[in-house]
Amino acid sequence: MSNPVLSRSIRLALAAALITGYGPGAVAAEQPVVTGTIQEVIVTAERRETSLQTTPIAITAMDTAALNDRGIVDLEGVIKATPSMSFTPYPPTKHTLTLFMRGSGVQDVGQITIDTAIGLYQDGFYISRGQLVTFDLADVERVEVLRGPQGTLYGRNTTGGAVNLISRKPTGEFGFRQELGVGNSGRLRSLSVLDLPAAGNLSAKLSLLKRQQDGYVKNLGPSHDFGEEDQTAGRLALRWAGDGPFSADYFFETGELDSTPLYYTNAALVGEIDGYSDQGRPEDVSYRAIDLPESKGDFESHGLTLAWEVSDALTLKSLTGYRDISSIYHQDYAETFFAGFFSTDDIDSHQFTQELQAVGSLLDGRLDFVAGLFYFEEQGRHLQHTIITAPGVLLDKNRYVQMESESRAAFAQVTWTPPILDDRLELTFGGRYTKDERSAERELLTTWFGYPIAQEPAPGLITANDVSSSEFNPSFTANFAWTPDVSTYLRIATGYKAGGSSESVDVGQFGVTFDPETVTVYELGLKSYLLDRRMRLNAALFHSKYEDMQLFFNTSPADLSVVLGMNAGKATIRGLEVETLWQPTENLSLTLEYTWLDTKFDEVPAPAGTVFDPAVNPASPYQVGEDVRHLFRQGYSPENTLNLGLSWTFLQLGRGDLTGILNYRWEDRTWHTSAAGAAVPNSQAASRAPYGLLDGRLSWQADVGSHSRLRVDLWGKNLSDRKWPLYVIASGNPVAIQDPYGNITPAGFNISPIAWAERRTYGINLIYEY
Repeated sequence: MSNPVLSRSIRLALAAALITGYGPGAVAAEQPVVTGTIQEVIVTAERRETSLQTTPIAITAMDTAALNDRGIVDLEGVIKATPSMSFTPYPPTKHTLTLFMRGSGVQDVGQITIDTAIGLYQDGFYISRGQLVTFDLADVERVEVLRGPQGTLYGRNTTGGAVNLISRKPTGEFGFRQELGVGNSGRLRSLSVLDLPAAGNLSAKLSLLKRQQDGYVKNLGPSHDFGEEDQTAGRLALRWAGDGPFSADYFFETGELDSTPLYYTNAALVGEIDGYSDQGRPEDVSYRAIDLPESKGDFESHGLTLAWEVSDALTLKSLTGYRDISSIYHQDYAETFFAGFFSTDDIDSHQFTQELQAVGSLLDGRLDFVAGLFYFEEQGRHLQHTIITAPGVLLDKNRYVQMESESRAAFAQVTWTPPILDDRLELTFGGRYTKDERSAERELLTTWFGYPIAQEPAPGLITANDVSSSEFNPSFTANFAWTPDVSTYLRIATGYKAGGSSESVDVGQFGVTFDPETVTVYELGLKSYLLDRRMRLNAALFHSKYEDMQLFFNTSPADLSVVLGMNAGKATIRGLEVETLWQPTENLSLTLEYTWLDTKFDEVPAPAGTVFDPAVNPASPYQVGEDVRHLFRQGYSPENTLNLGLSWTFLQLGRGDLTGILNYRWEDRTWHTSAAGAAVPNSQAASRAPYGLLDGRLSWQADVGSHSRLRVDLWGKNLSDRKWPLYVIASGNPVAIQDPYGNITPAGFNISPIAWAERRTYGINLIYEY
């Protein structure tokens, strides 16, 4: 039975929508700015400047003020401010992050033969490797997080979404900004930015960064502590813009990121080793002296953007980028695997990208278009050395992998505003065709007490592979403006994660590759201003279907570090995202950001040649091809994630004001492996328990001269001093394992190694701008 009041409200709303007559693309431009209301946010998610509220994509956008208010200075901070994203540091190094968005990601980001599912871009230039992505966000103007597949405009490896970091361009006028911060555990951050006056048509900007902190787990020995960090970086930005239609932007940046890894403990060792503890404050000290070398990384990036405004309706662009990284990291797991376990990884990557774009409009602005060509190439190498020791055990593994990758793509997207419904409807069609090629070679030597037991190359063994594929990714969006402040959209988008291979396969199996993993998403979205533009409410409801999922399986009962990758699954991920900003007064704002995820595997056939195969593992109760989806769940996908924020300017004195800022994040239980389904015994041991963290800051901002402004922040993170696990290394298997000697290890997970996060931190920041 219908509700007459609700029906009448809907009719009135529709009538009002028909009377006002604003098209979706004109909503923001037509609205007057009212003092105290929420201001428009400009984004470039569709390769042109548009309003956040008129762009029919689920986007989280943060400008410089928002980043400062939340104390965000790196990608980790961006992730924590985006409920749909989750992360953990990669176990051997804190400067490589395992990233997931909307349940899509890659767990083993240390392998150069595997690509990520979250595209990371700096000023529009693609960053292919997860190493060193914790670089400081120095002189960033805006961060845009695009949620969901972005296969049309951003291409491959964006099945979860994309993150674009947009830097401030030179202004051509003299300006200076100095940021200086100090805090506990030896924290120091200094950022100096100098904007130089234009010399003719050329403007320049220089940025220098220094950031460091002491380790938060003390090493009992004379070596480095765990959790140390030391960053030094510099950036030069040039802009040439004459009176004509041509402009050029160039940046060069270089930096060093030195660090030590996280410290892992295992509760199962309590009582087994004298003085060992993983509870309370003793976890801030290693249980023994550890020889821990400093991990070192450096990067260099160049980006050149050329733009030609052919006319008011057409702009041509060229983006040429180069990025070089070198990262060597060391980790000592200190017996947490019941044996000595020391590893060293040495990774190099060199990438080049070239993109050509045409951005414009036709038919008197009724047809907007973006079209282009994209080229990418990468050469990389990965040397891994692992030593495992125990009574009667001395295992030494050396693995060297070289990789080359090449990708070519052509793409186009058009947005049409048909001359119906008072120009309220926008229809967007897009497509991208991509051709990928990748090849890799491997050398391997494993010794037992110095005697070789596995070696590549060797006669009859395959030590190289190549994989090529082509994908077409279409997309469609219908966006309708019900009123000047309320619009809804329907989006159907596709994406894929490139094919590759596993570095850690058994001897002779390196020729095995896997094909791309694909996703199709169906999304309903809402963009709205409410309460006279004092509230912004955006929401997205999505349903994602994954095919040919890239899953990784153990293949050797004698060595569970041997893992084979293959296309062996289908999955469905549903979700709801809500972002709300309410500004009841000019001095008070409240935010609520919430994500709900429902993930499930639809099919996982037990693969031949793995521990599910009785021919390989006699203890397996399954047959090849049998559906074992009940043993799997989507990792790094908490069911509920909530962010709450409050900003209150409660005191205004003369030319300054005092603001209190609070941010709270709560995250549901998160599994750190996909092989921990509900049917696996003790699967919770492979998960991170729910946790909530409260951060706060007290900010004083004032004009200190006719052209100067000063900001001073007292800040604290994890104010309740909560102990919480940053990462859990899942220890166990979804199926019983029988080793070559007939010993059977039951299915399930044991007490797992844990890296505890740093406890309460605090400090003071100063920002001076002229």
